[in-house]
Amino acid sequence: MSGRLLHSKAPIPRRPSSRRGCDGHHRVAAHAAAGAAVLLGLGITPSASPAGADPLSAARFAVEVVAARGPFGPSPYDDPQAVLGPPATEFYDPLGTWSGGAAVRRVKLVEPAYHLDPTQSRKLLLTLDAGSVVVVRFEEPIRDDPAHPFGVDFLVFGNAAFTAAGMVHDGTDLNTVRLSGGGFFEPLLVSVSPGYTGGPGEDPTNWETWPWYRYEHGPFADTAFPTQAYHWDRAGTAWTDQLMDFTKPVNPALAAWFEPGAGRSLTAAEAIELYDGAGGGTGFDLRESGFAAIRYVKIEGRPGRAGGEVDALAAVRAAVLGDSLLVVPANPGASSLPLRFQRPETPNHPALEITLHALDRPARVRTAPLAEADLPPASPGTVRAAAELAVQPVLDEPAPVFAAEARLFVGADYPGDGRDLVVWQRGGADWTPVAFEFLPGERAVVLREVPAAAAWVVAQETAPRLEWIRQPAGFAVRTAATPGWRHVLERSADCTRWVPVVAVEPTGTMPLDLRDPAPPAAAAFYRLRLERP
Repeated sequence: MSGRLLHSKAPIPRRPSSRRGCDGHHRVAAHAAAGAAVLLGLGITPSASPAGADPLSAARFAVEVVAARGPFGPSPYDDPQAVLGPPATEFYDPLGTWSGGAAVRRVKLVEPAYHLDPTQSRKLLLTLDAGSVVVVRFEEPIRDDPAHPFGVDFLVFGNAAFTAAGMVHDGTDLNTVRLSGGGFFEPLLVSVSPGYTGGPGEDPTNWETWPWYRYEHGPFADTAFPTQAYHWDRAGTAWTDQLMDFTKPVNPALAAWFEPGAGRSLTAAEAIELYDGAGGGTGFDLRESGFAAIRYVKIEGRPGRAGGEVDALAAVRAAVLGDSLLVVPANPGASSLPLRFQRPETPNHPALEITLHALDRPARVRTAPLAEADLPPASPGTVRAAAELAVQPVLDEPAPVFAAEARLFVGADYPGDGRDLVVWQRGGADWTPVAFEFLPGERAVVLREVPAAAAWVVAQETAPRLEWIRQPAGFAVRTAATPGWRHVLERSADCTRWVPVVAVEPTGTMPLDLRDPAPPAAAAFYRLRLERP
């Protein structure tokens, strides 16, 4: 047997007036026997879909133009209000008949937003020429959050596009459109600010006096990754009406895959698969800025960094159980890891963290919460964490070879030191206990080896409560059995030295009745001990 022990002291009174014994328990007659009932409490709430996954949630996009100064582009690329709200998903192309297909087009990574919206009544883009600037405000602060995928905290969308051979329209089969390497990019400078902080020289009404950080060396707006508005059904070679997620970033490490001479020949459909449901946009990490949170973003056109377009700005949401993230061999060891997934029902609390140490090919790290019906029947105590993980191949490649470790977070309200925890792992249909380490500061268990597919449950063991059962031959202790665990009934005269009197390892969940085969003549105490497999 291995692991820690679960105890329950079980004094049994021979008569109601029995006197108190050691540790405040009742001292009992030697012929009595003791039992225990294991209680299972569940703390996991299943979620049907990732929290905050609405791709057009208004709270995630810039809500106000604080300042705008030209020169901007010619109409219809001259309205600063065009940068507010979510990115364009469709547009009207006045030259559509020349390239084939309908005049109303879907925004896609090989055909960017252009001209006006489908009703020809709303401008979609703002062009920033040299000397121009636009400053926008977000309703809620954007935070430097470790749960934001790949360290990306906000996105800027433009009308960049990957280059491809031939004409493209909505009727084009993207499975056959091959990217030629590189793209049509027009870099713009981006700066961030928390707003007025009360520092020396700051004026709450003058944004130019606030502290700003400029991404002088990049990333730049209107570059990778081009906007992809809708999911493409690669197997069915058809468009769907499902929007991509504009609050989920594309893995920044994929930028090298689209550069000229990258040695890869991707189709547009394969590129969309690598986006893994994300809507594109250039990603920015606040860690570089030194700000814990910001509310304002400034985009500038400067000599050598001018002429580009801005469509929208979005705050990245935290990844939650139910999300997937696509990783590539460049990710292990990078600052963009680990991959953290929050609890769907409480997105401010971490649930699962995956750190890749090695990876030989692209892979999709897919997660899911566990419903109560999927939990192991042999897990006594309160469920502190539960998650499902699968590391899957992409682009029709073989299964990835990888090395990774996982952390499951048991919650800040967990009061223990890890000695009362057990981790169950399911591979296939069977649940088995696995070895783990406990990190008190993070309230997390660490699993040093991660299989390609597994489910985990972290349970906090609860000492069994004992039920007294009178039988013709005396008393017995009844307990709800935990299959596979060794149940040991022990006896003591003073609660110091304990002697095992009977041991059972049940295979089912039927209640157990345990009796002392040779009770002493004097009063005694009994306890039930559970030993992990």
